[in-house]
Amino acid sequence: MRLRICLLLVVSFFLFTNAGLCQEKLIFGFEEDVPSWEIPDWCFEKEEYVAESMAISNKFAKEGNASLELMANFPGKKWTATYAEVQQFFDWTLYKTISADIYLPVDAPFGLRARFILTVGEDWKWIEMARLAKLVPGEWTTISADLRPGSTDWRRTEVTDEFRSDVRKLGMRLESDMKPVYSGPIYIDNVRLD
Repeated sequence: MRLRICLLLVVSFFLFTNAGLCQEKLIFGFEEDVPSWEIPDWCFEKEEYVAESMAISNKFAKEGNASLELMANFPGKKWTATYAEVQQFFDWTLYKTISADIYLPVDAPFGLRARFILTVGEDWKWIEMARLAKLVPGEWTTISADLRPGSTDWRRTEVTDEFRSDVRKLGMRLESDMKPVYSGPIYIDNVRLD
Protein backbone atom coordinates (compact mmCIF):
# COMPACT_ATOMS: atom_id res chain seq x y z
CA MET A 1 0.00 0.00 0.00
CA ARG A 2 2.82 2.41 0.87
CA LEU A 3 4.50 1.62 -2.44
CA ARG A 4 1.32 2.52 -4.35
CA ILE A 5 0.96 5.79 -2.44
CA CYS A 6 4.61 6.67 -3.04
CA LEU A 7 4.29 5.82 -6.71
CA LEU A 8 1.09 7.89 -6.97
CA LEU A 9 2.82 10.84 -5.28
CA VAL A 10 5.83 10.62 -7.60
CA VAL A 11 3.63 10.44 -10.71
CA SER A 12 1.43 13.31 -9.44
CA PHE A 13 4.52 15.44 -8.71
CA PHE A 14 5.91 14.77 -12.20
CA LEU A 15 2.62 15.63 -13.88
CA PHE A 16 2.19 18.78 -11.78
CA THR A 17 5.71 20.11 -12.34
CA ASN A 18 5.63 19.36 -16.07
CA ALA A 19 2.06 20.45 -16.77
CA GLY A 20 3.23 23.69 -18.41
CA LEU A 21 5.72 22.10 -20.80
CA CYS A 22 3.37 21.94 -23.76
CA GLN A 23 1.20 24.96 -23.06
CA GLU A 24 1.08 27.56 -25.78
CA LYS A 25 3.52 30.45 -25.29
CA LEU A 26 3.16 33.72 -27.19
CA ILE A 27 6.64 34.93 -28.12
CA PHE A 28 5.70 37.89 -30.35
CA GLY A 29 2.30 39.60 -30.35
CA PHE A 30 3.49 42.96 -31.75
CA GLU A 31 1.35 44.96 -29.33
CA GLU A 32 3.81 47.77 -28.72
CA ASP A 33 7.10 48.05 -30.55
CA VAL A 34 9.36 45.88 -32.68
CA PRO A 35 12.86 47.07 -31.78
CA SER A 36 14.26 43.56 -32.20
CA TRP A 37 12.50 42.73 -35.51
CA GLU A 38 14.09 44.06 -38.66
CA ILE A 39 14.42 43.75 -42.40
CA PRO A 40 18.15 42.94 -42.62
CA ASP A 41 20.36 45.31 -44.62
CA TRP A 42 21.28 42.55 -47.08
CA CYS A 43 17.62 42.40 -48.19
CA PHE A 44 17.82 45.98 -49.45
CA GLU A 45 20.96 45.10 -51.43
CA LYS A 46 19.36 42.18 -53.32
CA GLU A 47 17.00 42.80 -56.21
CA GLU A 48 14.90 39.73 -55.45
CA TYR A 49 14.01 40.94 -51.93
CA VAL A 50 11.15 43.41 -52.21
CA ALA A 51 10.19 44.49 -48.67
CA GLU A 52 10.01 48.25 -48.48
CA SER A 53 9.28 48.90 -44.80
CA MET A 54 8.09 47.39 -41.55
CA ALA A 55 6.00 48.84 -38.72
CA ILE A 56 3.46 48.02 -36.01
CA SER A 57 -0.10 48.38 -37.30
CA ASN A 58 -3.51 48.31 -35.64
CA LYS A 59 -5.34 47.74 -38.96
CA PHE A 60 -5.49 43.95 -38.51
CA ALA A 61 -4.72 41.68 -35.55
CA LYS A 62 -5.24 37.98 -34.96
CA GLU A 63 -4.78 38.42 -31.21
CA GLY A 64 -4.65 41.65 -29.26
CA ASN A 65 -4.86 44.97 -31.09
CA ALA A 66 -1.81 45.10 -33.38
CA SER A 67 0.36 43.13 -35.77
CA LEU A 68 3.61 43.51 -37.71
CA GLU A 69 2.97 45.14 -41.09
CA LEU A 70 5.42 44.45 -43.92
CA MET A 71 5.05 46.65 -47.00
CA ALA A 72 6.09 44.76 -50.12
CA ASN A 73 6.26 45.29 -53.86
CA PHE A 74 6.17 41.95 -55.70
CA PRO A 75 6.74 42.72 -59.43
CA GLY A 76 5.90 39.27 -60.85
CA LYS A 77 7.79 37.51 -63.69
CA LYS A 78 10.54 36.28 -61.32
CA TRP A 79 10.98 34.82 -57.84
CA THR A 80 10.87 37.55 -55.20
CA ALA A 81 10.41 37.63 -51.44
CA THR A 82 10.08 39.75 -48.33
CA TYR A 83 11.99 38.78 -45.23
CA ALA A 84 11.94 39.96 -41.61
CA GLU A 85 13.80 38.48 -38.66
CA VAL A 86 14.56 38.79 -35.01
CA GLN A 87 17.99 37.95 -33.61
CA GLN A 88 17.65 36.51 -30.13
CA PHE A 89 18.83 33.36 -28.36
CA PHE A 90 15.92 30.93 -28.04
CA ASP A 91 15.74 27.58 -26.24
CA TRP A 92 12.75 25.67 -27.61
CA THR A 93 13.50 22.23 -26.15
CA LEU A 94 10.22 22.25 -24.20
CA TYR A 95 8.07 22.89 -27.28
CA LYS A 96 6.91 20.82 -30.22
CA THR A 97 5.61 23.42 -32.70
CA ILE A 98 6.20 27.00 -33.81
CA SER A 99 3.27 28.84 -35.42
CA ALA A 100 2.36 32.31 -36.67
CA ASP A 101 -0.66 33.90 -38.30
CA ILE A 102 -0.38 35.87 -41.55
CA TYR A 103 -3.04 38.09 -43.10
CA LEU A 104 -3.30 39.33 -46.69
CA PRO A 105 -5.83 42.07 -47.41
CA VAL A 106 -8.93 40.95 -49.28
CA ASP A 107 -7.83 42.73 -52.49
CA ALA A 108 -4.45 40.93 -52.60
CA PRO A 109 -4.02 38.24 -55.27
CA PHE A 110 -3.73 34.50 -54.67
CA GLY A 111 -0.27 32.96 -55.01
CA LEU A 112 1.82 34.35 -52.17
CA ARG A 113 3.30 31.79 -49.81
CA ALA A 114 5.20 31.86 -46.51
CA ARG A 115 7.75 29.88 -44.51
CA PHE A 116 9.79 30.12 -41.33
CA ILE A 117 13.56 30.40 -41.51
CA LEU A 118 15.77 29.71 -38.49
CA THR A 119 19.42 30.43 -37.85
CA VAL A 120 20.76 27.76 -35.51
CA GLY A 121 23.92 26.92 -33.57
CA GLU A 122 27.42 28.30 -33.17
CA ASP A 123 27.97 28.26 -36.94
CA TRP A 124 24.74 30.27 -37.46
CA LYS A 125 23.35 27.72 -39.92
CA TRP A 126 20.48 29.03 -42.11
CA ILE A 127 17.63 26.50 -42.05
CA GLU A 128 14.48 26.89 -44.15
CA MET A 129 11.12 25.31 -43.54
CA ALA A 130 10.74 22.50 -46.11
CA ARG A 131 7.25 23.45 -47.28
CA LEU A 132 5.46 26.68 -48.02
CA ALA A 133 2.09 27.74 -46.63
CA LYS A 134 -0.32 29.23 -49.18
CA LEU A 135 -1.71 32.59 -48.09
CA VAL A 136 -5.41 33.29 -48.70
CA PRO A 137 -6.46 36.91 -49.31
CA GLY A 138 -8.96 38.22 -46.77
CA GLU A 139 -8.19 35.43 -44.26
CA TRP A 140 -5.70 34.73 -41.51
CA THR A 141 -3.48 31.80 -42.50
CA THR A 142 -1.68 29.84 -39.78
CA ILE A 143 1.80 28.64 -40.68
CA SER A 144 3.25 25.92 -38.42
CA ALA A 145 6.39 23.81 -38.26
CA ASP A 146 7.24 20.80 -36.12
CA LEU A 147 10.18 21.32 -33.74
CA ARG A 148 10.33 17.79 -32.33
CA PRO A 149 13.39 15.60 -32.85
CA GLY A 150 13.07 13.74 -36.14
CA SER A 151 10.85 16.41 -37.71
CA THR A 152 10.95 16.57 -41.51
CA ASP A 153 9.57 20.13 -41.60
CA TRP A 154 13.06 21.62 -42.08
CA ARG A 155 15.24 21.38 -45.21
CA ARG A 156 18.49 19.43 -45.13
CA THR A 157 18.75 19.26 -41.36
CA GLU A 158 18.15 16.85 -38.53
CA VAL A 159 16.12 18.32 -35.71
CA THR A 160 17.70 17.41 -32.37
CA ASP A 161 17.50 18.81 -28.85
CA GLU A 162 20.79 20.61 -29.60
CA PHE A 163 19.11 22.26 -32.62
CA ARG A 164 16.09 23.30 -30.52
CA SER A 165 18.17 24.65 -27.64
CA ASP A 166 20.29 27.05 -29.74
CA VAL A 167 18.06 28.98 -32.15
CA ARG A 168 19.70 32.36 -32.77
CA LYS A 169 17.38 33.97 -35.30
CA LEU A 170 13.74 33.53 -36.22
CA GLY A 171 12.74 34.73 -39.68
CA MET A 172 9.61 34.88 -41.81
CA ARG A 173 9.89 34.85 -45.61
CA LEU A 174 6.91 35.57 -47.87
CA GLU A 175 7.42 34.54 -51.48
CA SER A 176 6.08 35.08 -54.98
CA ASP A 177 7.29 32.56 -57.55
CA MET A 178 6.92 34.37 -60.90
CA LYS A 179 3.45 35.53 -59.96
CA PRO A 180 1.44 37.20 -58.50
CA VAL A 181 2.11 40.90 -58.82
CA TYR A 182 1.27 42.60 -55.53
CA SER A 183 2.17 45.91 -53.96
CA GLY A 184 0.84 46.40 -50.47
CA PRO A 185 0.86 45.22 -46.86
CA ILE A 186 1.21 41.78 -45.32
CA TYR A 187 0.43 41.32 -41.61
CA ILE A 188 2.15 38.91 -39.20
CA ASP A 189 0.82 38.23 -35.71
CA ASN A 190 0.62 35.76 -32.87
CA VAL A 191 4.04 34.07 -33.20
CA ARG A 192 3.84 31.27 -30.67
CA LEU A 193 5.18 27.97 -29.41
CA ASP A 194 3.29 24.95 -28.12
